[in-house]
Amino acid sequence: MASISRLLFILALSSVLFCAPRASVALTLDAAEKAVSTGHAAEVIPALVAYAPKTQTESLRRLWILGVAYARAGRPQAAVDPLAKLVAKVPANAAFRLALARVLIAAGQDERARYHLEQVKGAGLPAAVQSRVQSQIDRLEKPKNWQGYMRFALIPESNAARRTQAETVNLGGLVFGLTPNARAQAANGVELSFGLAALPMITERTRARFGVDVQARLYDGRAPDDVVLRANAGLLRYDTAGRRFSSEFFATQRWLDNAIYTRSQGIGLSYSLPLGNRTRVTFGAQHERISYRQSAYDVRRTAANAQLSYAASTQLVLRAGARLESRSSDYTLAAGVAKGVSIGGDYTFVGGLRMGVDLSYDHNAYDGIHPLFGTQRTDRKSTATVQFTNQSWNYRGFAPVLKIGVERQNSSIVLNSYRNVAASLGITRSF
Repeated sequence: MASISRLLFILALSSVLFCAPRASVALTLDAAEKAVSTGHAAEVIPALVAYAPKTQTESLRRLWILGVAYARAGRPQAAVDPLAKLVAKVPANAAFRLALARVLIAAGQDERARYHLEQVKGAGLPAAVQSRVQSQIDRLEKPKNWQGYMRFALIPESNAARRTQAETVNLGGLVFGLTPNARAQAANGVELSFGLAALPMITERTRARFGVDVQARLYDGRAPDDVVLRANAGLLRYDTAGRRFSSEFFATQRWLDNAIYTRSQGIGLSYSLPLGNRTRVTFGAQHERISYRQSAYDVRRTAANAQLSYAASTQLVLRAGARLESRSSDYTLAAGVAKGVSIGGDYTFVGGLRMGVDLSYDHNAYDGIHPLFGTQRTDRKSTATVQFTNQSWNYRGFAPVLKIGVERQNSSIVLNSYRNVAASLGITRSF
């Protein structure tokens, strides 16, 4: 009897969806939604896929019902596409983002899920819901035994080597011309980045971390190739209510044009905690010893920084930061103090396009008197960066990224003043 009733229900629903073109659209979608809610999600999916909405409202409702139907039919991977399109069309709707995050988690796409959960913090949800969102974010982090990323990008730059644009220098009243190779020139290159870390569990809330990162910027001969290798070992502590603490020992080696430029070893600490439902603050500290191999001198560097992020809405995240750095060395031209501030934010437009804007200013003062120019070196550097991504453009976890940056440094030593405009067009993936 139950089977007959179910068959009659399916036949009745099919007649509504296919045999009554003059019936109201609202009734058709109502019938589809009722089928999903009463346990007939799998049966109604083909009709929803074939359904052609006539208005924007119908289109949004169809995407929602289709995504929910796929999810309830046990097909989370298929549910990602309609729900992602829905979020792209209505990025301010927290319910849509939460539904998308759930199917992304079920489909094993944790990084994308975490992004949407972080965005939801700006929706002004009730405290109990915000608490569940934060708990979900914490769960996404803690179970991971491995983390990694890879990136490839084309990087044309107007002055990749950060050389001066001055044509002459004045040394004690004598004017000398600079050769073209010592001056700014454009260069084209590629950037290759890769990182992998193992996170074995120590306790329920504590993990060890052993990682390696490689970044290579390879140019066409008009700027030196720059390769950095970094290895680290440390601890990660995931506390309640979204608090996180990390410590690490690290070692780096940097090559410029296939010759070792620097080696360093040090320790880093970081502590992050939420302030209310929308704000997160992160504090960091670092101490390292840097050996400049070709010039045979060492620098001991100690730095501290603070970063604050605020989810103003489901579409807008604001951030601000500050840093302070002290350097000591027997080579006084390398010793000194630096400080800087930064502001920025990310905004997601209707359609899925996400734009990030960051502005920064750094003041760097050196202790020694330059033997040729007879003055202390002071640098003032300003940077502006705009980055574009699209949450709807994703192929097997790879997402395209376009970044454009402008950097300008004014220095009391003319050889250290420069301007550079850089672009980066590539793909990236985190896992």
